[in-house]
Amino acid sequence: MEKKEITCHLCKGKASLEYETLSLNNGKITIRDSPYYKCGKCKEEFSTSEQMQDLSEQINSGFAFSRPLIQAGRSLAITIPKDLIESYNLKKGKSIRLVPESRKKIELIIE
Repeated sequence: MEKKEITCHLCKGKASLEYETLSLNNGKITIRDSPYYKCGKCKEEFSTSEQMQDLSEQINSGFAFSRPLIQAGRSLAITIPKDLIESYNLKKGKSIRLVPESRKKIELIIE
């Protein structure tokens, strides 16, 4: 449970817990009721490290896609969703490098 008030790190005034709706990636990701603190004295707005970690997790889960492996000749392939194609300006013929990071993780690098 988040505290309703904490001490401002800049002026030592009282900062109150507030919420806002965040719209990210041209409106493709919306995070509702994202918490932050606003100081009543200096008007500084800030988030705690816990709030930032939670927001990061929400963003990553909100912009993740699960795709099945499909057969393409003698190879396996994946399709790329339209949102990712538009966000990364992908086009047919563009190269993507696959970098194995572990047994369960592969990094895709757009070249």
